[in-house]
Amino acid sequence: MKRNLGIRLFGLIEIFIGAVTLFAVVLSLIQGKSAKPLNVLLFVLFTALTSLGIGIGILRHNLNCYRLLLYFSSIIVLSKILIFAKIISINGALETTIPSPVKHIISIIYHSIIILYFTRNRVKEKFK
Repeated sequence: MKRNLGIRLFGLIEIFIGAVTLFAVVLSLIQGKSAKPLNVLLFVLFTALTSLGIGIGILRHNLNCYRLLLYFSSIIVLSKILIFAKIISINGALETTIPSPVKHIISIIYHSIIILYFTRNRVKEKFK
């Protein structure tokens, strides 16, 4: 039971991130307050649904969701490092009210913890 606590926690966090993002986007559309261009809006909706789906899959110990979580976490950590190194930049339409440096640091820490946790042998075994 205790071994599954981390899996449940990360699964629920992913569901929470996806659900809150999806809710916020839909609410902004209903209220007519969305200032995001269509391509950015679709990207945010897609990533929210992906996070929601991965979270559900992690709770169900789905191997494909496990792989996707590690893949996307690796891409996010790499992209945030490249942003800090000023090698790439983010379209301003993707920015939120949270200051970018704070958001990027939190993202690097969170996704690095995911990678470290989910690559442990006893966690990997739960997804075979």
